[in-house]
Amino acid sequence: MRGYQLVDGPSGVYRADEARVSRGTVDTDHTGHSGAGFVNLENVQGSYAEWTVRAAAASTASLELRYANGTAADRPMDVAVNGTRIAAGRAFAPTATWDTWATAALPVSLKAGVNTVRFTSTTAEGGPNLDRITVR
Repeated sequence: MRGYQLVDGPSGVYRADEARVSRGTVDTDHTGHSGAGFVNLENVQGSYAEWTVRAAAASTASLELRYANGTAADRPMDVAVNGTRIAAGRAFAPTATWDTWATAALPVSLKAGVNTVRFTSTTAEGGPNLDRITVR
């Protein structure tokens, strides 16, 4: 899979079906995803999705993850930018169903040029289903 997708304008949308995925699959069995599919991470600690994000200049941005969590419990993930963990065990709250998508945002610092953004499952239950990230 490609590691990034570039779009015109001030924000970038990076679909999960184009991310590098470890211990997960690109699935289509739930409705409402924005790309060719969504990432369904295995129910195991350490499964992840990673994107390559390009920035024209060093900046602080808002990183928004669109996700679904059809369970009754949070699905926490570590968030790392360029190999540095910026959020440890970030909770991704339940959504109504696996077909219901929510967005969680956090601030990130990007360097000029190529950046890697990784979401890694921190529990044996794995992470939520991932649809896309948006950098604003």
